[in-house]
Amino acid sequence: MVRRPYPTYRDQERPPTAAVWRALRELRAAPPGYASSGSRHKLFSAALEQSEQLFTAAASVGPASRPLVLFYGLSQAGRAIAACSRTPQDKCRLNGHGITALQMDQLDLGSVIIKDKGAAGAESFTQIAAMLGSRSLPEETRLADVWAAILEVSLWPLKSVTHPQLSIIRETHQVDANVLQVMVSGLPRSLAEHEDHRDREQAVRAWLADYPALKGYGFRQIGGIPDSGPESWNERQGTIGCRLVWAVPYGEEEKKRKFDEIAPWKGRSLTGSARVIHAEFGGDDRQLHPLLAWWAVLFALSMLARYQPGQWTAQIDVNRNKDAVAIEYLLDSALSAVPELILAAIEEIVA
Repeated sequence: MVRRPYPTYRDQERPPTAAVWRALRELRAAPPGYASSGSRHKLFSAALEQSEQLFTAAASVGPASRPLVLFYGLSQAGRAIAACSRTPQDKCRLNGHGITALQMDQLDLGSVIIKDKGAAGAESFTQIAAMLGSRSLPEETRLADVWAAILEVSLWPLKSVTHPQLSIIRETHQVDANVLQVMVSGLPRSLAEHEDHRDREQAVRAWLADYPALKGYGFRQIGGIPDSGPESWNERQGTIGCRLVWAVPYGEEEKKRKFDEIAPWKGRSLTGSARVIHAEFGGDDRQLHPLLAWWAVLFALSMLARYQPGQWTAQIDVNRNKDAVAIEYLLDSALSAVPELILAAIEEIVA
């Protein structure tokens, strides 16, 4: 198959990366939240300065070294996020990585294992997860599965990914007063090939079983897929969608609460009605915050680049490795996506 790099409307809506860093620099004179004064102010400003310098440096190096610089740029930004959080003074300084990469000698990059170090809130990764109200990675998780949770690279996953990210859009037209209705897109087109509606519904339910965020749903119409509508079909990716519903007895506010429970993270380019969810991984049914998905993946790639340089060189060789271009795409995307998520996380944590 020849992959064609189709752009999306979302790509055209993104602010220039320089403007994002300008917005972050503006915060340093009068930091938000608990970083407004004293040692937290100093920590916030210094950490963001280091983060910006590291991201600027990352743009000037190739894939062989870029994961190292990107990860530490994100790690320093994490310190700024912690400084403005409500976390007590003695716990707002991040310590250690809080995450580890295992089985780094795997030939298949997607089979590298990521896992947090436990003791929630004790080191950087779990500290930031707790501050953002996100799940962590308490059990061993394949790199390919966390990679698939990153919105910005969903069109270029690793070859070994199993279940892709799904788009979930809340619909409000012609919906019963006590029903939350959403369009879920990204299901494989093969699900629509079952002629019998009972077989089709069973197949759809079996496929959606790996997305525990959707628990408790029903289909708008029998069979699921016939109610998908043309707006959910994507011929280029070979995917379709279906409408799901939940009974919500208490009106509009409860609908919003339920939708936030299903898909809590708006991220950098999502809205109150259009979000994404990822499949279950790592022993926790909740969704992983988008900044932490980037954090985990960049950590794993930086560990490979640092401690397995020979293997990493082979991983990024486009003449030998099937995932090399996907790696390049992720590392390029990080330069613009991660700074926006840093800014969004700061806004989130002081809201």
